[in-house]
Amino acid sequence: MPQIQNEQLFRHALGEGMNFFLGAGFSVAAKSGGKNLPVGDGLKTELLDYFQRPKPSGLTLSQLCQIISSTRREELNDFFKQRFTVEEFAPEYSHLERINLKAIFTTNIDDLIPKIFESSQKYYINDVAMRGPVISGGSAIDYIPLHGSVLHGDGKYDFSPLEIASSFDRDRDKWFGYVSRIQQTPTLYWGYRVEDAGVLQSLSRETAAGRSKAEAWIVLRSKDAEAIEYYTSLGFQTIIADTVELLRYLGQLQVKKVAGAAKSLVGKHFGEFQIPPLAKVPVRSISEFYLGGEPTWYDVYSGKIHETEHFTAAKNAIAGPKHVALIGGAVSGKTTLLRQLATRTTGFGQCLYIDEITPEKATLLARDIDAEGQPVLLFIDNAADASEAIQILTKSSLIKVVAAERDYVFESVAHRFPQHQFIELDVSGLNGVDVQAVQDRVPNDVIRRQYDRSQDELSGDADPTFFEVITSTILKNSLADRFMQAVKELRSSNLPQHDLLLVACYCYACRVPISVDIGAAFCRVHGLSAEETAANLLAMGSVLSPYEGVLADTSQDYYVPRSREVSELVLRKIPPFELKRMLEIFHAEVSTTKIGRYDVFRRGAYDSQLTGRAFSKWEEGLAFYERAFGRDSSHSLKQHGALYLARKHKYELAFSWIDEARGMSKNNSAIRNSYAVILFSANAQKPLKAEVIDSLDESMRILKRCYTEDHRKAYHAKVFADQAIRYAKKLPESAAAVTYLESAATWLEAELKVRTSDRRMRQLRREVAVELRALK
Repeated sequence: MPQIQNEQLFRHALGEGMNFFLGAGFSVAAKSGGKNLPVGDGLKTELLDYFQRPKPSGLTLSQLCQIISSTRREELNDFFKQRFTVEEFAPEYSHLERINLKAIFTTNIDDLIPKIFESSQKYYINDVAMRGPVISGGSAIDYIPLHGSVLHGDGKYDFSPLEIASSFDRDRDKWFGYVSRIQQTPTLYWGYRVEDAGVLQSLSRETAAGRSKAEAWIVLRSKDAEAIEYYTSLGFQTIIADTVELLRYLGQLQVKKVAGAAKSLVGKHFGEFQIPPLAKVPVRSISEFYLGGEPTWYDVYSGKIHETEHFTAAKNAIAGPKHVALIGGAVSGKTTLLRQLATRTTGFGQCLYIDEITPEKATLLARDIDAEGQPVLLFIDNAADASEAIQILTKSSLIKVVAAERDYVFESVAHRFPQHQFIELDVSGLNGVDVQAVQDRVPNDVIRRQYDRSQDELSGDADPTFFEVITSTILKNSLADRFMQAVKELRSSNLPQHDLLLVACYCYACRVPISVDIGAAFCRVHGLSAEETAANLLAMGSVLSPYEGVLADTSQDYYVPRSREVSELVLRKIPPFELKRMLEIFHAEVSTTKIGRYDVFRRGAYDSQLTGRAFSKWEEGLAFYERAFGRDSSHSLKQHGALYLARKHKYELAFSWIDEARGMSKNNSAIRNSYAVILFSANAQKPLKAEVIDSLDESMRILKRCYTEDHRKAYHAKVFADQAIRYAKKLPESAAAVTYLESAATWLEAELKVRTSDRRMRQLRREVAVELRALK
């Protein structure tokens, strides 16, 4: 069987529409004069024999043809006519009829392709050199013989790959048309050797000039590591197969073309989910993206953002049977990738883009899709926020979901993305080719330097993220720099605007926009009216943007900072007393009923890492959580409070809080996980008596059950591994310590097959291995 890179995407392309780009190796199973058509140096050898020239010869094929044609042109043309007029061919070639072929480029001069389709009832061959491109009609296959054809009868042939490169300059309009086909439609390159790759390199150079390029595969006869590396550098995916083997593979496929998208799926309920066309999106300088702004539709449409290897991997996953979850670290390009996919994925039905959806709205959307009976591809950002809605949507056989989320956030809702339904793709790291391409795309007006990979202990051998490459490359004037400067200046010049900016960053870090209602409630401490607050928000256009998403109603304005990552950075960078002041005023003045999607907001609003920075004294933090619990009496808030207290080493009090949270929830694995961790921490510092050891083992058993019983495998594996290391250090003589470490090593190894760029997991794997060696 052929070995096909991204096979599911390849199979999809065969049904949706594909170009072929053929070389001599494609015609090996065709004959003329009782002999197979020549490949490689075979034609040169036959010419030397036919024209009785001395062998061996140091001339190239094109040089030899030039010499012969200068004195015996007619004989040479007759030879080509006879040798490349196909008289018989393997029956497997007929399997090409099963494919949705758009165009066939070839550097061969034989007439094999016209012969294959000569009696076809499905397709006919339209020779572009003779008749121009077909104007309409799905039955035509445009045929483009780049080196001439025996069918043309003009005797004009060219066997020099370099001629293709110079041909770009001679007739650029023609070549722009050819290149456009390759940019827009997946292409299979079939029948080439590395020695013949001049034409492919020329096309790669032409199609890479700042534009997006459709997928490309190349067929290799054997698994040659250097050839694979070379073609990969040109942007090709590989297929290992000989010609007849691949033809037989095509004959076994059940290729089905996906039905067209619904003419009017999204009505008055779902207009916000439609992907806006280029003509309707506001333009901006691409520099804003590279300086830290979130990607806009214009950025994506511009083609000035590099498509990483994850783009093709994601499209391959989309072509498979499962839904897709794209996971990665902060600022790893997940939203950018999702939007690139949404604008450049075809053949799976209508594409919709969703950055927020409630379960109720998902029910209505699924009902309408089922009623219309047409397939739909949903691209959903912030998957954790929409996880309940996604569960509803995936019940429809007409819906495929592609969701994106940060890795550590995804871990908390992984139980709603079971592995039998979803394939997870880690999109964090950039390989060397992608790193270089990202640097090459940074505009010249952005002050930059050469990327220098930092030696982060946690990263180990993990590939760098987009954020790391950009922050190492950009020297100044980044969006983060501008935000921090604005915070500093507003602190002394306009305190209400300073506070509104902090509140906006806090809300956006918790995944909701700031509304005028929220701002006005906060600004009561400044004596401002709602109108004055609205004017202040409007005046902050350099750092805040109007929000027009689905959370915004029509009665008031909403705003968001220009980047969620920058919002989080502001909360990490401002002085702790400023963060404390903002949190205390916010939760005293702003009602939860004024916060859109409070269920989403609450997950980050009380995060122990955030509050741990704001409230250095545990008594103040405890008071904050006690006041918050008066308004939000949920088990999740109790859990946040317990984790804060544990962070402050108040383990007995923390255990009391988490025990209450466990009693309030029913079989919640996240609560049980926190309970086990706090139970361990509360006893780990105590003298090693029997009851203490029993408590430590109970904690380990709880975590083990969490891993085996819950879908959030990566989350539980990391917590278990960290605690197994602590257990081994506390009880190095215990046989249980080795057992725990071995289980941790096994689980981490399993999870790293999916989370390939998870640096914390890599670090834990190294630490577990060190502890095991020490114990053994």
